Amino acid sequence: MWKGLFRARAAPEKIGRYQLCFELASGGMASVYLARAEGTPGFQKLVALKRIHSHLADEKDYVEMFLDEARIASRITHANVCSVFDFGEADGEYFIAMEYLVGEPLSRVHRRVVADADQRSSPLLPARMARVIAQACEGLHAAHELQDSDGESLHVVHRDVSAENLFVTYNGATQVVDFGIAHARQRVHHTEAGQVKGTFPYMAPEQMTAAVVDRRVDIWALGAVLWELLTLRRLFLRDTDVDTMYAVLSGEIRPPSDYRSDVPTELDEIVLKALQRNPEERWQSAREMGKALHRFLANQAELVGPAELAEWMAELFPNGESRKRQLMEIARTTDASIASDPPHRPGDKSGRRGMQIPPTSGRRIPAAPPLPASLLVMVIGVATVLTVVALDWLRQ
Repeated sequence: MWKGLFRARAAPEKIGRYQLCFELASGGMASVYLARAEGTPGFQKLVALKRIHSHLADEKDYVEMFLDEARIASRITHANVCSVFDFGEADGEYFIAMEYLVGEPLSRVHRRVVADADQRSSPLLPARMARVIAQACEGLHAAHELQDSDGESLHVVHRDVSAENLFVTYNGATQVVDFGIAHARQRVHHTEAGQVKGTFPYMAPEQMTAAVVDRRVDIWALGAVLWELLTLRRLFLRDTDVDTMYAVLSGEIRPPSDYRSDVPTELDEIVLKALQRNPEERWQSAREMGKALHRFLANQAELVGPAELAEWMAELFPNGESRKRQLMEIARTTDASIASDPPHRPGDKSGRRGMQIPPTSGRRIPAAPPLPASLLVMVIGVATVLTVVALDWLRQ
């Protein structure tokens, strides 16, 4: 179980045909780099390359989950889903090569709006947020509808929809990212009975019971995200995981207009239908929810489409796109592993793909830190609490 857990080594500078340029983000399972694919003379392509941490590369379950993510995402071809170009193993490293998105995660858009009084009070905010989520609905619908070669549904469910996993590009498009814990019929790695996967404040009630889940858990999550975007508040997040779970299972869900008077009744109804605790009473598909949002948007006096979202993104992040373009140019023209620091704002941190432009510190890109020894204890504790809460909810 602990094989390789505390073994750390420097990240490689190259994986197969991919030159690693800058580390963009690092999570518990993998790190993401801006990388340059090189081929025949004159061919170059920049990608976001996800590399499993070296201390997990010998763990069969983690490798299976990592490659399952790539297999699922690579089969989805849609404008609102981040494209996967390549995946596999090279030079002893497991990797996924994805589209490098020039934009910001929706979580950072949300924080920027909260921090700006003019943005908070803008009468266009409800329509802008509705447009963002309407596009996400289409991306998730494409994933949900994925079929195998015989035309049989693969029953793909993202299971971790949140503002962190929705990305807004500077050209006004929303893209769904990170199918790392997605459920699908042809997964190699299967969730064990009693195991819960997801992010607590966005998990549907039935998801917390570790029961069989379907696409409607993603619709619940979209409803929770849209509620927070409209109100600029947190819906279910509490001080502890236990309190958050109780809020999801039994907390009051008030209409967004109770907190923001300019939220139209139509949006209240769309959000509250997505947040029905009985899955049978929710929108039955992401497309159904998206069509309701599009009908709302069509009746607005002012057009809010991708072009208008692009202009809004430029308002929120005046230098954001140019800084990312500069980083891309450095990666294209320089041996980025020894390049000077790319332009960035001090303290501008991300935690997600495409957000951060970090400084370099020498030839080697630093390896991800080893997992803390307390991780196992924390996981066991949370799992125990989840079981108690789920059983309490089922008895109601």
